[in-house]
Amino acid sequence: MSRDDEYRFQPAEFDGEDDPRTTGGHAPLVIVGSLGVGLGLFLADPFVDPVGVSGVELDLAVLAAVSLSLGLLVGGISYARRGRVRLGVVHVVGALGWLSVLVGTTRSSAAALVVGGGALVVGAGALLFLTWRSRR
Repeated sequence: MSRDDEYRFQPAEFDGEDDPRTTGGHAPLVIVGSLGVGLGLFLADPFVDPVGVSGVELDLAVLAAVSLSLGLLVGGISYARRGRVRLGVVHVVGALGWLSVLVGTTRSSAAALVVGGGALVVGAGALLFLTWRSRR
């Protein structure tokens, strides 16, 4: 057997690896897309005047929090439906954290901001733990 033969793969070895039912479907795309939109809105906030939505003037930072929370919520539900419940719960915790930050910002509630920030820290820590544990 030559050296080149050692690195040849058979197509059957890769069957199903790109199957959306096993790789998470569109959840990662939804999450990353909403995070990108949210980040873009947040970064554009200092340079753009508030936007009128249903007759209410909203800063882009508020819309960024809505985008982040909706993306994480959809992703969390999608992961949970695919049997990855822990990952889904972590994403829903992040969504609730962003919603709490949104409520705390719009209502000037320090308690909601602390709860939201805590939820974001706990969610990020849990996501790091799940990622670390899956690599072992």
